[in-house]
Amino acid sequence: MLAIKLLIREVRNGDVLTLLFALILSISTVTGIDLFVDRLQTSFTMQSATLLAADRVVRSNAPVSPERLEYALEQGLDTAKKTSFSSMVFSNDNLQLSQVSAVTSNYPLRGSYLIDDEVFGAGYVNETGPESGEIWVSSRLASLLNVGIGDTVQVGEVDLVIRHYLVRDPGSTGSTFAIAPRAVINHDDLAKTQVVQPGSRVRYSLLLAGNEDALNQYETWVTPNLQKGERWRTPKNGGQGINSAIDRAESFLLLAGTLAVVMSGVAMALASSRYVRRHLTQVAVIKTLGATPKKIAQLLLSQLAILFLVGTGIGLTLGWLIQEVIALSLASLLSTVLPSASITNLWLGILTGLMSLLAFCVPLLMRLFDVSPLTVLHPAGKVQLKSLSLYLMAFIGMYLLMVVYTGGVLLPSIMMVAIFVVALAIGIIGYALFKLGRKLTSGAVSGWQIGLASLHRRLMGNLFQLLVFTLIIMLGLILIGVKSSLITDWQRQLPVDAPNHYLFNVQEGEVQQISDIAQDLSIPVSEWYPMVRGRVVQLNGQDVDDLYTAEDKEPELISREMNLTWSNQLAEDNVLLEGEFGANVDGLSVEEEAAKEMDLKLGDTLGIKIGGLDYQLPITSIRSVDWSSMKPNFYLILPQSILSDFPANYVSSVFIDKQNVQSFYQKMADFPTVSMLNVGDLILQIQLIIAQVSQAIQLVLFFILSSAVLVLNASVRASLDERLEEGALLRTLGASKTLIRQSMLVEFGFLGFSAGVIGALAAELSLFGLQVFIFELAPSIHPLMWILGPSTGFIVVSIIGLYAGKSVLTVPPMRMLRSL
Repeated sequence: MLAIKLLIREVRNGDVLTLLFALILSISTVTGIDLFVDRLQTSFTMQSATLLAADRVVRSNAPVSPERLEYALEQGLDTAKKTSFSSMVFSNDNLQLSQVSAVTSNYPLRGSYLIDDEVFGAGYVNETGPESGEIWVSSRLASLLNVGIGDTVQVGEVDLVIRHYLVRDPGSTGSTFAIAPRAVINHDDLAKTQVVQPGSRVRYSLLLAGNEDALNQYETWVTPNLQKGERWRTPKNGGQGINSAIDRAESFLLLAGTLAVVMSGVAMALASSRYVRRHLTQVAVIKTLGATPKKIAQLLLSQLAILFLVGTGIGLTLGWLIQEVIALSLASLLSTVLPSASITNLWLGILTGLMSLLAFCVPLLMRLFDVSPLTVLHPAGKVQLKSLSLYLMAFIGMYLLMVVYTGGVLLPSIMMVAIFVVALAIGIIGYALFKLGRKLTSGAVSGWQIGLASLHRRLMGNLFQLLVFTLIIMLGLILIGVKSSLITDWQRQLPVDAPNHYLFNVQEGEVQQISDIAQDLSIPVSEWYPMVRGRVVQLNGQDVDDLYTAEDKEPELISREMNLTWSNQLAEDNVLLEGEFGANVDGLSVEEEAAKEMDLKLGDTLGIKIGGLDYQLPITSIRSVDWSSMKPNFYLILPQSILSDFPANYVSSVFIDKQNVQSFYQKMADFPTVSMLNVGDLILQIQLIIAQVSQAIQLVLFFILSSAVLVLNASVRASLDERLEEGALLRTLGASKTLIRQSMLVEFGFLGFSAGVIGALAAELSLFGLQVFIFELAPSIHPLMWILGPSTGFIVVSIIGLYAGKSVLTVPPMRMLRSL
């Protein structure tokens, strides 16, 4: 009861409100951003799942076993089946090789079809697939067969009626086998076609959707039993482009969350120091009344517990409202509705509040035990709050919060190193500047001289404020850099005119003809590459089947037949990392990630089977590949002297805009053996994720900077008592309001300008680390930050400082002296 009474009295006097507000700010900031980030990440995954047509997919070369289907049903999962194969489709006068998908009636589990009733139409959404007896064909297939809606085509031994034109088939975009004109039939008609015979090349897919825990349980059960050639697919590993996009989206959003955690730590540190200073006399009085250290600890911890419960309740409520406001403001920008926030994610806000109190409050409160009862008689006496262990506890607490939030150590380590460097730089630069200011202001009589002298007079306090201002400016500049530079760099990696169609099975004599057609339509064409099929069968003389058993994860190089090519020079999106590459090099070049997966190095020998013949080739170079360029790329590049002996077809990629797609498709009808793969949906998906991340970072930036203004105000008010005393003294000695205002402007302006310069430098170094180590982008300089940092620091800190200290100018000297 005593703790409650003391706390109520302090609330009335405003002594404890700063700490409570900082606690609420910490919890609400972290909770709001974490809930919104979780919703946005879930939205990314759901959108990516539409490319799989499910949450998870098991792909196999054998029919789906009843055991796998039954176990999925036991886990409460929704299931669907899809069987993909190549088959000739016949009309009255024509025939065409097509990629046919036989799907169950509940396919897709995620996403929807895009169909149209006009050839080469834009399409409209349809949730269900074809019924038995129907077939949906792509506009390209319809053009090649010269058929339309209502006509009958034959697939194997069954006649099917064309009901719609297929614009988009969910789940087919990421398939490298979907290069022929597409068609979709009902799964009930598959057996009637009689096209699937022993030895047929067929891909079977079991699609799963449902609760995440059930999906994880199914993954745990099925993955150990996967046989050779079987794959477990998720929205993140379903394709190179989507995987990269989601990972980078998470990195951007985790960065924003990490900055929020740092802001929370700064707010708690400021509030804690002020809280302790205001308790000095109170603890001294309690000691004079005979209170033991145990009793004092009970009082202080009880008050902290009450503050924690109140602050947590208000902070969680505000955090929930904040993420709802952010989500509503983004509603018009997002293409999908964000999923609801999960109440289970509130634990991070609670943990943030608890760890903040333990790291930034408890160590300071423990110093109150050293307060002497004589402080009652000598209120000017101070307890020593500065110690290495105190700062170390705060530093460790802040780091642990960031580790918990990001789920890793790399991103928090980069941020903490940057903060440490900033603190060290401030300790050196700030001390030197304040010392110089004191020498230049000996016998100060003007406002700017008084302001510079004040910097040294409150040396430690101003150094701490300089650290706070610098951190806030640094964090703001980092977010601005992420928004304006890193995301721009990312978008630049996937330009607007990135190829959205691949052309396969092009004969050498057709290359020039197709290039001429593209040129007439102003369609850019990538470089043409010859392509020959082959399989890696040996590594340094050992069979790969012996090196990688069925239980092991097969490397990509040996999991299937590969597309092999030759080239006399590296493509623009390839970078030579090791070895030699060129027409005179008699060896093969391996892509970097594939080489890492098999632990390959220069000089190793790969045995490759091509057309029934075996070749032993040394690795003469390792190169990196920019897969996001959407241009043809290969894991293996072989010498022309070997592949030129085999018949090859050519591959390239083109960018077809909406205005030219119909014209190009119609002209390609003259090349019935050429296959086209439309990856436009994949590109749109990646670009959508980039756009959503950009908008999310923009709103998070606004929210964090708004919180930073409040923290800045709190940091100024932390030294307000001393400023009131100095202001009263100056007014008593006859100083005018203009002189005092000028001195405060010089003091805060200098602090803000210095913080801006150091913050810009620290932000530049942090962005360099983020670009190189996190986002894997080329480093660059950001001139805008060197303008925004100092100018914003001077203007914002001066305005907030003058506003927070306005009572120094307005309160009469005698009244101010009585209040101290």
